[in-house]
Amino acid sequence: MDILSNFVDNLKDLMLDTNLTVKDLCKNVDIGLSECYRCLRKENLPAFRTIIKISDYFCCSIDYILGIAPYLSEDKLNYTPPFKVAFAQILKEYKISRYQLNKHTKISNSRIDDWYSGKHLPNLDNVIKLAQYFDCTIDRLLGREYR
Repeated sequence: MDILSNFVDNLKDLMLDTNLTVKDLCKNVDIGLSECYRCLRKENLPAFRTIIKISDYFCCSIDYILGIAPYLSEDKLNYTPPFKVAFAQILKEYKISRYQLNKHTKISNSRIDDWYSGKHLPNLDNVIKLAQYFDCTIDRLLGREYR
């Protein structure tokens, strides 16, 4: 799966559907023009925080925009809560301790603790790893609920 290509293709489709220019997107989502152009040229993915902003702006699934979900759902998603809130909730719901998560995923305890305390967001690779571990969508992992 080529996440970068899927992301760019889906972002371009969303922009086309809403008649949004690159400058308008950057202004509305509060991202840098150079970051957006690097992404659209498929040089690199934007920061995960930016992917969340874009998904929130278009009220679409992160799984869709990354090409993990095959289609754009008509269901609208609420905005993404702080990761530490959603992370604590999913650990509680699945009855998994941070220690168990470390042992099963090999993600360092310090990294998991940083996410839990809200010091850092996970990178995209770790978000995908967590979603696979919990066998859920990225949107579910991030606490994005359907309206």
